Amino acid sequence: MQKAGWYILLAILSTFSAFAQDYQFTQYDRALLLLNPSAAGNFDGFERFSVQNRNQWVGAGTRFMTSLAAAEFTFGKNNFDNKSYAGMGIHVNRDVGGDARFGSNVFGASLSGHLVTSKQSKFSAGIQTAVSNRSGDLSNLLFFSQWNGSAFDPSIPTNEPSQIARFSYVDAGVGLSYTYSSKGNRVSQERQRYVNVGVFAQHIARPMLRYNEITYDRLYVKFGGHLETEVNIGNKLALEMKTIQMLQGKHYHGRYGILLKSVMKQGASITRLKNDAFFSAGLYMSSTGTLSPVCVVDLGGVQIGLNYDLELAKLSRAYRSSIEFSLSYAFTRSSLFKGTKIG
Repeated sequence: MQKAGWYILLAILSTFSAFAQDYQFTQYDRALLLLNPSAAGNFDGFERFSVQNRNQWVGAGTRFMTSLAAAEFTFGKNNFDNKSYAGMGIHVNRDVGGDARFGSNVFGASLSGHLVTSKQSKFSAGIQTAVSNRSGDLSNLLFFSQWNGSAFDPSIPTNEPSQIARFSYVDAGVGLSYTYSSKGNRVSQERQRYVNVGVFAQHIARPMLRYNEITYDRLYVKFGGHLETEVNIGNKLALEMKTIQMLQGKHYHGRYGILLKSVMKQGASITRLKNDAFFSAGLYMSSTGTLSPVCVVDLGGVQIGLNYDLELAKLSRAYRSSIEFSLSYAFTRSSLFKGTKIG
């Protein structure tokens, strides 16, 4: 049994995080659907299925786990990606942490429209709605009122409620983005470029949070912008650079990434639908002082990502590391429903 101080501290940290900022993935670009609904369907392929899991604060004496499962679909998209189309995304995620098991279950859906303006560019817009349920259990915590003079005695009544009030709320978000890509065009690989830039707003209705029967609070609206670029620097090398900036209430968070991408296997480039295989390695960094080595294997339809977060700021006094894993599969050559295939 751990010291009661740790229980109290971790419970407080869990509560503060609920009022301040949302949970976040280091590989945010693999879970962009959660933040910017215009990302639904904005990928190379017709359908995509993804899972992502983050084990945060490893070694802190308790578990903080965030898991995501998502499915994305496109409607009206052709093999050459030169026709405007619609996208839809569905996501389910679970976030739970601390010995109080405080967390949330979320089911959300996104709708998007993608206006293709040229062979290389498109504008996207999306809306999102989600239903969230939050709960916690205080029965596993120790309180100072249970100190008997020499040790903490769990049998002493705490006179505290055993559970945090369960509550649900409906949430909403909107987003816009612009994508430029020369991938798949008949240009030399050294000249290929990719840019995706977007803005978004989450919790636009400021849903009410009610943790007990007396007090309540509201989520702050979260505003953000992101930029992802890829520039070829050689026949089989490319440099990926990405950043996201978010502001929620008085809380700001920035994340930055740079990865070196190497072609393991090169396929046909008639369309933008990926047939190549890549290996990427690099770093994510954050404004809070986190350094995250990351590696990604992209086999065309299958993408696997793994990162290890190393905390370098003051929070390292409580914990030093987190681990995150991502996996996705996209139908790039043919639609799961249409059965069409590139010739």
